[in-house]
Parts: sequence; structure tokens; C-alpha cells
Amino acid sequence: MTHQIWLKAHAGTGKIVASSIQDGYTSAIHNGGSMIVSLTGFGRADVEEGDLRYSVEIRSVNNRFLEIGMKLPRSLIPFEMDIRNHVRNRVDRGKVNIFIQEDRNAVRQTKLNFDSAAASALATGLRDLAKETGVEDNLTLSDLVHLVDWFTGDDGDDDSNHRVSLVKRALDAAFDEFDKMRAEEGANLEQDFRTRNDSVLALVKKVESRSETVRQAQLEKMRERIEKYVVSDQVDEGRLEQEVAYIIERLDITEEIVRLRSHVQLFTGALDGGGVVGKRLNFILQEMNREINTIGSKSSDSEIAAWVVELKEEVEKVREQVQNVS
Repeated sequence: MTHQIWLKAHAGTGKIVASSIQDGYTSAIHNGGSMIVSLTGFGRADVEEGDLRYSVEIRSVNNRFLEIGMKLPRSLIPFEMDIRNHVRNRVDRGKVNIFIQEDRNAVRQTKLNFDSAAASALATGLRDLAKETGVEDNLTLSDLVHLVDWFTGDDGDDDSNHRVSLVKRALDAAFDEFDKMRAEEGANLEQDFRTRNDSVLALVKKVESRSETVRQAQLEKMRERIEKYVVSDQVDEGRLEQEVAYIIERLDITEEIVRLRSHVQLFTGALDGGGVVGKRLNFILQEMNREINTIGSKSSDSEIAAWVVELKEEVEKVREQVQNVS
């Protein structure tokens, strides 16, 4: 048998309390605007209507996929899936925690369905267990309430649907603030990325200039050794030229520098395009790191080696931050 209990509520004009936002932030996040956004964010909002009051708090950190954690008041647990789907419409990646609080002092009306059969079965089972084990039976109704959720809301209840609607309004207001914070942090990250890209290009220019000087010095040293140790009439000139060309090619880093500059341009282009670019930026950084490693392995010059270390440091700093980009 199922008992229905009604809690009284008063109707009133709905009121949402939340910080004001700029529409541009939200449109940029959801409509592919020309800015990147962070996976880290925070938003909070309250909704009031008559004696009903709900507070919503949203926190998120970076994560490869979308992971939603929710803490709801007991009266909203039956509607968790509906609320969860609403959250999915506002965020697509990150570890997102949603905290929804219901004003305990609010006089509200909702219909709860109590499964008395399940509660009776649980109580009987626990008392039988107490007899079998010789444990004192101090079971109370309060114990049952905390042991298992044996009551649910009525999905067809108009008041329950109204309360869920209020919660969604609070969620949207909190998400607006949440999106604003993500966009602001994204703008700061973007500025840092562009600054570090400039540093990378400046270092690449130094490496390129130095590599030509080193290349000429290596050629001159090679000519001196050939003249000193090789008797010209005993060497196949064609074969010697091939070997020298092969050695020089192994030491040449022109192609790596060209590709590295190209990757920097691709990275900048992705920033200019904005939107959800975190995974793309991460891939480009992997390619940049590959070219830098090759430059380091080809060069034995101490100055170039020092610049390669600086290049790696700059790219690694960007890579760490990119993990927090949507």
C-alpha cells in the first residue's frame, strides 16, 4: 500500500538572484565564438518563488571527458536524470560537480510516495537478524529513513514539476556565471599562449641564425680534414661528394625549423578560431616537441643546445595549461 503525503507551498512571483553577466561570454562558449574557454569554472545562483528557495553551485576542473557529480536534496532525487540531462546541454567536457540546496525553512508542497511494503520488509528482516545474532533490537523509524531511500516523488505531480522548473532556472543562471568565469580564464590562457608563441619564434630565429654559422664551420673543418688525411688521386671524387652531402644533410635542421614555424602558425590559427580546441592544441604541441627534439639531436653546438632546452620549457608550460582548455 502506498501513502501520499502533501506538504503545503505558496505560489508567488519567481525571482532569480545571480550575478549579472555579459551575453558575449555565453554565446562564445555555445556558438563557437572567437575565444577559447577554460575547463575550470565556478558559478552560483539562487531562485526564489513564494516560499520556495533553491541554491545552485557549480564547480568544474579539467577532465578528458564529461563527468557529472550531483548532490541533491532528497525531494529532487527522483528527478536526477532530468536535471543531469539539463546539465549536459550546458557543458560538454570536464569534471563538473553540481550542488543544489533546498531551503529547509520553506513551506513547500510536494507529493511523496512511500513504499510501506518495502519498509515493512526491511524492518522485518532487520528484526529477524537481531534475534538470530542476539543483538538488541533498537530499530526506529529514523533508522529506516537513513538506511534506504524507500520513498520517491510523484513524477506526475504538477508542483514537483514546478519545483524542477525552478531548479533548472537556477541552474541556467549559475551556468551563465560559470561560463563567464571560464571565458575570462580562457582569455588569460590565450594571452599567455600567444606570449609564449612569440618566445618560441624568437628562439627559433636564434637557432636558425646560429645553425647556418655552425654549418659553415663544420664544412670548413671537414674540408681541412679531407685535405690533410685523404690523398686526392686515391679517392673516388663522386663517392666522396656523396658521403659529404650525406653528413651535411644529417646535420642540417632547415626542415625542422620550417615545420616548427608551421606548427606555431597552426597553433595561433587555432587560437584565432576559438571554440573547443583543447585537443587540437595538444596535438600541435606534440608535433612541436617532436621537431624541437630532432633539432637537439642533430646539433652538437652548445648555444643551440641551450636554446633547445628553453624551447622545450616554453612548450611544456603551454602543454600543461592546454590541458585546462575546452
